[in-house]
Amino acid sequence: MKTSILALFIVLSSFVLKAQYGPSPEKRAKEKVVTLHERLNFTPQQTDKVMQIYVDQFKTRDSLFVVIVKRYKNQQAINAAITTEFNKQELETDKKINLVLDNDQRVVFGKYISSRQPGYADSMQSPSPRR
Repeated sequence: MKTSILALFIVLSSFVLKAQYGPSPEKRAKEKVVTLHERLNFTPQQTDKVMQIYVDQFKTRDSLFVVIVKRYKNQQAINAAITTEFNKQELETDKKINLVLDNDQRVVFGKYISSRQPGYADSMQSPSPRR
C-alpha cells in the first residue's frame, strides 16, 4: 500500500514538475538562452553551446528530482535535498557558460548572475507549494 502511494506521488510529482517548468528541457533551455542572448549578444556558435549546457542542466535537474523524491520520505527533506543539488547545478552551469563567453560578455554575465535574487535556485525546487 505504501509503495503504491509513493509511486502515485512520484508520477503525480513528475506531471506537476513538467507543468511548472514547461514541457521539455529544450523549451526551458531556449527561454534561458533567449534571455541571455538579449544581454550578451551571442554568436551562433555560442548560442549552440549555451543551449546545450542548459539542456543538459534541465535534464539533470529532472532526473535528480525523481531520484530525490524516491530517496526521501518527507517534503522538508525533499526540498532541502533539491535546493542543495539545484544550487550545485546552477553554479556548475554558470561556470560552463562563462567558459564560452569572451571577456566583455563575462563582465555582463557576472552582473547578471549577481543580480539574481538570493535563493534563485531555491525557486526551482520541488513543485509543491511552500507553507
